[in-house]
Amino acid sequence: PDSTFIFGKDNLPYVAGDVATILPSNTAESVDRFLSVLPRRILSMADVPIEVTHLPGRPTPWPKRCTLRGLLTYCADINSLPEREDLRALAPYCNINHEAGSDHRDKLVSLSETRDAALYGDYVLREKRSWIDVLYDFDSIQYEAGDDNTQKAVLTVEHLLTILPPIMPRHFSIASSPSASILEIQSVDGFSLELCVAVVKGVTPHGRSYTGLCSGYLSRLLPVKTGTLPIRLWVRPGSFGRLPLQPKSPPA
Repeated sequence: PDSTFIFGKDNLPYVAGDVATILPSNTAESVDRFLSVLPRRILSMADVPIEVTHLPGRPTPWPKRCTLRGLLTYCADINSLPEREDLRALAPYCNINHEAGSDHRDKLVSLSETRDAALYGDYVLREKRSWIDVLYDFDSIQYEAGDDNTQKAVLTVEHLLTILPPIMPRHFSIASSPSASILEIQSVDGFSLELCVAVVKGVTPHGRSYTGLCSGYLSRLLPVKTGTLPIRLWVRPGSFGRLPLQPKSPPA
């Protein structure tokens, strides 16, 4: 039977000033595109269960057991902009057997140098190039020819997981407010809240379209009346403390 759950003023699920923390995920299209710019050996194991070993003293953000596709969908921030040190970390994986391998390696090193900050700014920051875009441009990283070990790609799954950044949670002030007295909830599965979020999107100087990961993720969620998508969200207190449920009377 449909039940109504009543929250009193002392046990509201959230109060004014609380923050909704959301962990977004990547689209299936972006994951497919990322996999397509990886070496074939890595692509071939995209849906094979893998086990990630956590070395002592070296914690990782990855689950211990998963598929590579699942990890890229829910855990790795493949749509983020690589830092300079990330580009330097990618340089050794350029296959020198590729016709542009040596040039790619030198280019990535140059992009990582602080003295070439303008070069990095033009290539990554202004044009919003993500990990997917960088791997596409530097295709010597995925290059491999035949079964000869000397021709195989240098990048492996193990190496990939050491350099990819994790998806970081995003924090939003809750726009709605529960009743100060009671909050009626019609479902045992949870409660409702409202966020006011502007979708981050635009076009770079060279005409490249981009969309924010979390705001784009939220914009794709279906309305409640037509269905729902799972969302990883939790509520935490705001940084300025809890506001009083009832305003205090002014001093006499």
